[in-house]
Amino acid sequence: MPQTASPQLIERFKEGFECWNGGELDLMQDMYAEDGEFDVSAVFTDMRPLRGHESMRRYWDEVWETWEGVRMDPLEVFDVGRGRYVVDVRLWGKGKRSGAEVDQRFAYLYTLRAADEKIVRCQLFPTVQAAMDVAATLTSAARND
Repeated sequence: MPQTASPQLIERFKEGFECWNGGELDLMQDMYAEDGEFDVSAVFTDMRPLRGHESMRRYWDEVWETWEGVRMDPLEVFDVGRGRYVVDVRLWGKGKRSGAEVDQRFAYLYTLRAADEKIVRCQLFPTVQAAMDVAATLTSAARND
């Protein structure tokens, strides 16, 4: 059963999202392993997973160019074991050209490297339950290894 993450980890995730919200992408990128993976394909099916700082940064810059004031606010952080965390997120903003507004909930599944707590994988899911299901599958597979 997932538990709420420690206050220190909750604060760390909040700081990471504030880096995004404030446009401090260099600071956010520093939280990722050099060969880390950023995968939004479960929500944006036309996107393939991105690996490494350079490809992640290109994508983040594109998002900032497309959206006006896009924010992501973490609502809850769950420790799902084995260095994995599910973060319930509210994403909201407005398209620069289209004027279309978005206000939606998503979930991220983060995997942190034990040695330095760098993010080695970040996956976006449409719901917290979808992220929890994948985390449970990964945990079960690791137990069987």
